[in-house]
Amino acid sequence: MINLLISIISQKRFLAVALVTLFLYLVIYLAATQHLIFTSRLGQSESFIMLKISPDWSKLLFRQRAPFLFEPIGTIYLGYNLKLFLSIPNIVIGALLGSLVAANITTSYYSFKMLGLQGMRGVGALLGTIPAIVSGAACCVPTLILVVGLQLTATLATVWSFFVPASFGLLFLSLIWSLKKIQARKL
Repeated sequence: MINLLISIISQKRFLAVALVTLFLYLVIYLAATQHLIFTSRLGQSESFIMLKISPDWSKLLFRQRAPFLFEPIGTIYLGYNLKLFLSIPNIVIGALLGSLVAANITTSYYSFKMLGLQGMRGVGALLGTIPAIVSGAACCVPTLILVVGLQLTATLATVWSFFVPASFGLLFLSLIWSLKKIQARKL
């Protein structure tokens, strides 16, 4: 099945879909975890891109704020309005989840375009990506609830540690299911 996924993604059109999806997911993930924000710089800057690393970065590298949410070790300023808190574990988690979401969306798009799933079957194939997107976003829901209500957040904090692993599991199972359907259709 890995070979099937590689053969799908090795085609330019599907690689482009995967890369755009991965990039968009990572941006949304980092914004939802408040590691990518729009702000203004304090003071003058000498360049368009500026990096500031914390002096005690080695102590902060794997320090958790919450399950699957890590402290930043520095800040990257892009332009005058974009600030990225540099947290390597959060970026890796977002990239892994984004890769699974991208693989799910790409395989669904492949099913729709290349296997001739037209009409209701084609719509069903594209609607099959919705669980992939929703399960990929499940890890960001608690951050959004922080904005909505504190009482619900206290309740949700107890189950927060299950959201990221559940997202990985659901995305992985969805990808395996999609690849098996493609493999059966090709035979």
